[in-house]
Amino acid sequence: MCSCVLQTLASVCQGLQRVTSALPYAEASTHTRQLFWGTVCATWLLTFVRQRGRRNFSIVDRVWPLFPVVLVAQWVYESRESLFAAHEGAACAAQCKAIVGVVLVTVWGMRLCYNSVRRGDYDVGAEDYRWVHVRAAIDRILPQCSAVRWAVWELVNIVFISGFQLALLYLLAVPLHSLVRYPGTVAHSTGNMAADEWSCAEVSLAMLMAALLALEAVADQQMYEFRQRKQQNELTRNEAQAGFVHTGLWRYSRHPNVLCEQAFWAVMCVFCSMATGTDLGSSDNVYLLAGPALLIALMWASVQLTESISRAKYPMYRAYMMQTSRLIPWKPWSNAQVINRAHAKL
Repeated sequence: MCSCVLQTLASVCQGLQRVTSALPYAEASTHTRQLFWGTVCATWLLTFVRQRGRRNFSIVDRVWPLFPVVLVAQWVYESRESLFAAHEGAACAAQCKAIVGVVLVTVWGMRLCYNSVRRGDYDVGAEDYRWVHVRAAIDRILPQCSAVRWAVWELVNIVFISGFQLALLYLLAVPLHSLVRYPGTVAHSTGNMAADEWSCAEVSLAMLMAALLALEAVADQQMYEFRQRKQQNELTRNEAQAGFVHTGLWRYSRHPNVLCEQAFWAVMCVFCSMATGTDLGSSDNVYLLAGPALLIALMWASVQLTESISRAKYPMYRAYMMQTSRLIPWKPWSNAQVINRAHAKL
């Protein structure tokens, strides 16, 4: 029993070591290290700049759509000679795959940035409404001593708000690092690289990522239009009674944009691994899965908080939760199905 526990702990430690070896402080590029830590420090320090009379902890939210794109741009610049050189055969296919990956991430970042701008997330003083609830929850837990409260909150600020979230964005983008450098590796290889031609699976994954970006854009557009009509008092009777969007894609999933976001980065990880011939099942490559796994965990917690706020704000949200799938799109349950489900739990 003890030996099994020790072996498990040893395996976990080895996995963590491999994950941390992929973090920016172990990155070969000095420019990438400087970019990462400079952004962490900047986002933390900017929270001390008062906006409309108070501190704003949504600085990292404004960086979120841009940071992966900037990282990828840095890696493209570093590999520009091999990435944009004239290649033939397998090297040309690897080059095309890298360009497809870069374009998809750039489109992801620009679309998300556009959506954030039109929602007003970049306005002076704009802050994610959930931070108010997070601060209140932390204040209830902490002692009344103001010095302790300040120290704990600043620790949360620099470790989680700035450090962890930017490290997560780095881990999401890191599979592209290998993909961007891969054309040069193929071009200088003397072995058989026939496997680097486009496969049906790789084409399908690329098309799936494009579809996920399109669906996320549709979900965000439906949410934006609902909020605009709500501000202008143009909602239908049913929409006004509910108070929240529940039509379109939102009829089949309570968080279709979150699902598309998670799926996009998971598929990107698989696509990059297939394109470079990386075995995701190997313990040496576990760090490639860390980004999508952490994103799912973070968004699970974010969805939990969002729904707890919505339940308290909108009386009909509980009924919406009973009838509509949380993430995976599914046909809404009828009232009879909801009642039968409730009886089954008794």
